[in-house]
Amino acid sequence: MSIPDLAEKWSQIRAASPAFFDMGLGVANAFLILIVGFVIARSLRKKFRKSSFGGHRIDATLRPVMASLIFYLILALTLYAFLTKLGIPATALLAVFGSAGLAIGLALKDTLSNIASGFMLIFLRPLEVGDFVETSNFSGTVKEIGLFSTTLINSEGLYIYVPNGQVWNNRLQNYGRHTSRRLSINIGVGYDTDLKAAQKIMLGVLSKAPNVLSEPSEPQCYVTGFGDSAIDMTARCWLPADNWGEATSDIRIALKAALDTAKIDIPYPHRLIITKTS
Repeated sequence: MSIPDLAEKWSQIRAASPAFFDMGLGVANAFLILIVGFVIARSLRKKFRKSSFGGHRIDATLRPVMASLIFYLILALTLYAFLTKLGIPATALLAVFGSAGLAIGLALKDTLSNIASGFMLIFLRPLEVGDFVETSNFSGTVKEIGLFSTTLINSEGLYIYVPNGQVWNNRLQNYGRHTSRRLSINIGVGYDTDLKAAQKIMLGVLSKAPNVLSEPSEPQCYVTGFGDSAIDMTARCWLPADNWGEATSDIRIALKAALDTAKIDIPYPHRLIITKTS
């Protein structure tokens, strides 16, 4: 069948049932709008999440939230266009959306709380991507601050998804905001120890340790208490926040080696058991 014949046949079908034809065409266009809108929303969300899109002009902490907002905004507009294309009046849609929004808001109050907390985290910035944070319930490096939850990577390399409300409502300790941190090491020495000599040895170890900072204060060592089996001494110094675990471990090893060389006893609690025989 030639193209003119197909065109004539198509005209005959349309003339035979114009209402049915227009309705079918409207439904097809509505679903086409729905599919195209969904594809565009997913594509833009994927692009916004990539660091190559926008470069350094877009904050890495803002990227996930911006991607989610754009995705859901386009979906909402697409759904609105889809329903209006099906012939549903705009005023009816607005009334339905208003009622549905109220019902959803009451049913998903915890989810809305997480969204509000996410915006507070974004605008007030108590944490950013790359910061190592700790609370009483979780700790890890911030990977992403999303619209509903914050993603952390803990010391074992595991991903932790924490609702934004829990992050915002918890006492948050952010280790990534400081370039230096103070190290405090408590060591117990025997009661027969020359405390001045022990203090001098420990200060010597701290002053010779690499990366120890002289600001905001020089290394310090104090006698801090008298325990049941040892005299408590505390050594303090400031270190760069980078490579914290390795630096603190090296200082502890050096202090133990120096006290062992000086034959200074580091006692541990003893328990005396007396048995009686009848």
